[in-house]
Amino acid sequence: MSTPSSPTSWQPRRLAIVAAALLFATYVVVFLDAGAQPSLDVWGDAAVNVLAAVIAAWPVVLLCRALPWRLADRIWFVPVHISGALAFLALWALTTAASLALRTGLRDGDWTLFWFTGPARSWQGMTALVLYFAIAGGCYATQAARDASEAAALQHAAELRALRAQLDPHLLFNTLHSLLELVRSGDERADAAIERFARVARYVAAGRAAGATVPLRDEWYMLEDYLALESLRLGPRLTLRHVLTGDTTNVRLPALTLQPLAENAIRHGIAPRAGPGQLDVRVHVTNDAIDITVADDGLGVAAAPSGSGTGLALVRKRLESVYGPALQFEAGPRAEGGWCVLARLPRPQS
Repeated sequence: MSTPSSPTSWQPRRLAIVAAALLFATYVVVFLDAGAQPSLDVWGDAAVNVLAAVIAAWPVVLLCRALPWRLADRIWFVPVHISGALAFLALWALTTAASLALRTGLRDGDWTLFWFTGPARSWQGMTALVLYFAIAGGCYATQAARDASEAAALQHAAELRALRAQLDPHLLFNTLHSLLELVRSGDERADAAIERFARVARYVAAGRAAGATVPLRDEWYMLEDYLALESLRLGPRLTLRHVLTGDTTNVRLPALTLQPLAENAIRHGIAPRAGPGQLDVRVHVTNDAIDITVADDGLGVAAAPSGSGTGLALVRKRLESVYGPALQFEAGPRAEGGWCVLARLPRPQS
């Protein structure tokens, strides 16, 4: 799933532009309401006042960066911002006076500092305090959003590592033994099995960013290699049916989605039982969704996985964090015996 470029830098910039535009419009309305006639002077005075506010606002942004929101529980946090608001009021008054003096000086040759008096000074003071806390609030809201995004990314990465950690020992300690037996016996399947094992290991160990997606075809090929290794390990105890249908061109999904679902069915449903079992994996791609079905005829409820450490729970949590409420995910016993997982992943519209 692609994301817009540099969203963390663009969003605050857009908010600042909108705030400046609203402040400019407010000044124009105030000047017109005070009796000024619509003219370039009105627009110019409003622009000068907004420029002064922008200049005075920059130290507020720097202060909020120096005092991040995570320090809000410190006893000095509020007094510092109260002092900052008063300093902002003085700085804004000074920059406004200087900006207006510059404007009148260039236009009329009068370089006298222009200070608001009467109701205008009260209005400027109230506006300055409101603006200060609006700027500070916007900065802290941006910090909170960035922190939440970083926390989500760390969670994605941790869950992906957990899936890898779950898979690695299983492959190493169970599959390597089967490969060793093939090599010792001179079985011609040994070379192909070792190559499959290497591909699965590379796929699992690949360094991917949190929330990264991969082509569905790559995920399917990895699943086929994994199932081939499990079939080699379990022999006639495992019967496989896996089908991929629909147009898979440009279809992507989160890495390590299919394999953990299949591993969960084998580990908890089929491997513990005495007799043979069947695993059925079906993926159907439509214009709107990716439908995934993983069903087995194993132990069912008797071996239902529990706890947040299982591959099933991890996959569901990762998919929910990527797709949100648009994800459909169901897991439970089958009427004919065994366990079934149904997942529908929405396809992003181009």
